[in-house]
Amino acid sequence: MQATTMDNTAQQRAPAKRVRGFAYFLTPSGWAFLVLATAAISIVAFRERSVGLIFDQEAYIQYFRSTDWHWLVQFYQNRQSDMGFLISLITEELGWRSWVILLNAFGVTPEGGIRTTVVLLNLIVMYSLLQTRRPLVGLLLWLVIPYALATVGLFQIRQGFGLAIAMLFTCRFNRPTLGMGLASFVHTTFAVPTALLLAAGFGGEKKRSLIVVSAVAIVLASAAKFLFANYGGRRIDEYTGYQENFTIKLLALLFFYTMASVMVLYSSWRSPETKREIAYTRLSIMHFGLFVYLVVAFFVFPFAKGRVWYCVPLLLPFLAPEIKFKNAAVLVITFGVFVAVAADATKSYFEGVYHYFLMP
Repeated sequence: MQATTMDNTAQQRAPAKRVRGFAYFLTPSGWAFLVLATAAISIVAFRERSVGLIFDQEAYIQYFRSTDWHWLVQFYQNRQSDMGFLISLITEELGWRSWVILLNAFGVTPEGGIRTTVVLLNLIVMYSLLQTRRPLVGLLLWLVIPYALATVGLFQIRQGFGLAIAMLFTCRFNRPTLGMGLASFVHTTFAVPTALLLAAGFGGEKKRSLIVVSAVAIVLASAAKFLFANYGGRRIDEYTGYQENFTIKLLALLFFYTMASVMVLYSSWRSPETKREIAYTRLSIMHFGLFVYLVVAFFVFPFAKGRVWYCVPLLLPFLAPEIKFKNAAVLVITFGVFVAVAADATKSYFEGVYHYFLMP
């Protein structure tokens, strides 16, 4: 009788979830999401993107001008070994190059290709946020966090495009490892989260996964000097100087951001292991592992920070909406996370990070 009752309850609740998806934009929260999303997309779609106005614009224009079928053929012909070629698929970001070749094949101009990519990645991110428990919270974080819309959603678009792919597979299809793996072909930064997600999958239950992922993070950070020396390629020059702002203050900020994934794990520790719960559990464990990786890198090889550290704040819009407020402690700690976001955003505002979106 009890099993029958539970089955009937599940059958009654399933349609409600589907209706909520379709009816979300009929709620006040849905209206706010639609207004904010439309405003953000309109700005990135139609506002001027001149070289002097947008950082990295010229570099991406060169990407589109220099990457064609000839580049792809030359890339294959220059392979020295099968293993080296497989590794270069990630280090040379073949996924990104293929996307550029595709747009060029349709006759899109470099400037048009960049704008198309920016609009598409933000649309994918926003669609992914709609799959979370509280979409509006996620969207607000995407708009406010300095490294999100104002950075990878505007000018560091390889990492933004990779993030969009990873989160689409995570939030929509419950396949975070596959999503991060595909993202690694777009931006090498995602190779570290992919390795940690693989470790989380092998770890099994939550407590053991945390231990396994932490151990893998320590090994990766400790081996980072060797990995960069042998497989870093052009990124050794590209990321020179990135370690200069790798400070205790930054680690403290990342610690507060990591509390979001800790709260997701804590508040769902005994939840039924549905595909969705497993996906967010692994994403949260990987997020925690990233912080462990960065702490070790700080002491062992600061250069390993690269742009890997971006992944910690960039995952916040997808993790924070999933926190279940089970008790006062969760509420207080989550409030602390948002205070950290507000402080970071305020500092970035005075540094002009949001200028492009606020200018008349």
